[in-house]
Amino acid sequence: MAAGPVTEAAVQSKRQKKALEKAAMRLYKNALRQYEVGDYWNATRELILILDYYTDFSAIDGVLYYLGESLYEMKMFRSSDKIFRYLMNNYPASEYVPRALFGLQRIYYNIQKFDKSLQFYSGLTTRYRDSDIIDGAYYYGGMAYYHQKKYDDAIRALSKIRTRSEYFEYGLYTVGLAFLKKKVFPNPSKRCLS
Repeated sequence: MAAGPVTEAAVQSKRQKKALEKAAMRLYKNALRQYEVGDYWNATRELILILDYYTDFSAIDGVLYYLGESLYEMKMFRSSDKIFRYLMNNYPASEYVPRALFGLQRIYYNIQKFDKSLQFYSGLTTRYRDSDIIDGAYYYGGMAYYHQKKYDDAIRALSKIRTRSEYFEYGLYTVGLAFLKKKVFPNPSKRCLS
């Protein structure tokens, strides 16, 4: 069965969608550049323009993720929370879902709702152990335990951070603090001060 003739309106609609996709991609790339240099306000503006004018953009999940991150960096935690949740609810298969969960973990840590932060920690360490954000999840999980004075749990979480992670030294420091708080010193030195 042959398809009917292509109408001029259909051709024009296809061209318009292609032009919108191209314009949105330009805005998206510009927003990512701004995000990378810490210009979160302008990155946010560009990302919102995409959401306002082209909701069918092929990388809309990336737009939502970087919008949530930009808002987080500007300490607009409630707005960031809403964007991350919207991303997870509307794009559950997105590659950005683990990062959005990590964003929520950090938000609740920063507003000192440690139990809620630890719920996201538990989810991340159960479902996304191989994700690139896992070291950050261990760090913020360990820090939440530390602030709750659950030093053994803090030590366990922080000890899982890989040595090449940006969180490793901070985690190691907090492990030391946790041992001091417990007044327990692992591997005591055999040297004595005279």
